[in-house]
Amino acid sequence: MTARLQHFVALSLLSATGCALFHSQGNDLLNPREPLNPEQVMDFESDVPVRRVVRLETCLMSALATDRRVRQHVWEELDESGLMSPEDRRRLNQSGIRVGVSGGTVPWALTSLRQGVRIEQPLVPTSHVAPASRQQIASFGSHVAIPEGSSSLLELRADTSPLIIPAGNIAGMMNGRELENARCVLELKPVEYGDRWVVIRFLPQIHHGSVTTRYNISAGAEQMPVRQKIQPLYEQQFELKLHINETVVIGHQEQTEWTVGRMLFQSDSLTARNERLIALQLADVEKVSGQKSLHVSYSKY
Repeated sequence: MTARLQHFVALSLLSATGCALFHSQGNDLLNPREPLNPEQVMDFESDVPVRRVVRLETCLMSALATDRRVRQHVWEELDESGLMSPEDRRRLNQSGIRVGVSGGTVPWALTSLRQGVRIEQPLVPTSHVAPASRQQIASFGSHVAIPEGSSSLLELRADTSPLIIPAGNIAGMMNGRELENARCVLELKPVEYGDRWVVIRFLPQIHHGSVTTRYNISAGAEQMPVRQKIQPLYEQQFELKLHINETVVIGHQEQTEWTVGRMLFQSDSLTARNERLIALQLADVEKVSGQKSLHVSYSKY
């Protein structure tokens, strides 16, 4: 058979079978006009991503350590015993950290600190505090939104002076260290969700050293982020279950020796010692749905 004859036979076969090969009338997978049945619709809608977002109203307050609102009055109206096991609460107290939760009613002392209300005289008499420093009080807050699967950082302390860690007080720093450009922060990470409640993990951290590119091996994060060195304080980590409109307050538990809580919530100057409180109110736990794709892959069915 000559080459021209072979070419003619091939064209004849293609013209006879081409329509059958590419005709979609009998092929359910290639017919875009066929409607989906209810089971297929439900399957398709289940593929739409839904992510939860935790919304918190945060406030960081600072006042003199002699202000009785910080040390006493705020805590009188907070629940400290029903949040966690006695062992965990004792562990935090020994680390100088105090945690309490209020319901819908915020304690008056916390409200006055949040609003920056000053006092005429210190509630605890003291002779070493200068009169000009007796009015020192500061308060500032922000709205924090934490998408599911991520975390947020709240800065507790950002002193320009080096931070000195005594030997044997923090794991990994058994010989004691002086940290340059140190910042104390609190990492907030939602770990469990429910109907109008969420479980949040609180992890204190120390960020220190120069800001540079550092390798990161954690999943789902940047591989070479620009940041400082991070020292997580796992011994002071804790979890809390918060309902909508509940407010958690975290502050300092006085101890005779140096503690992590003192490092996080106290700062000294030449004239006075200030103490900080942080309040976080759970404003909402909302669900955010992704957009449905306009293109349906029928090969899935």
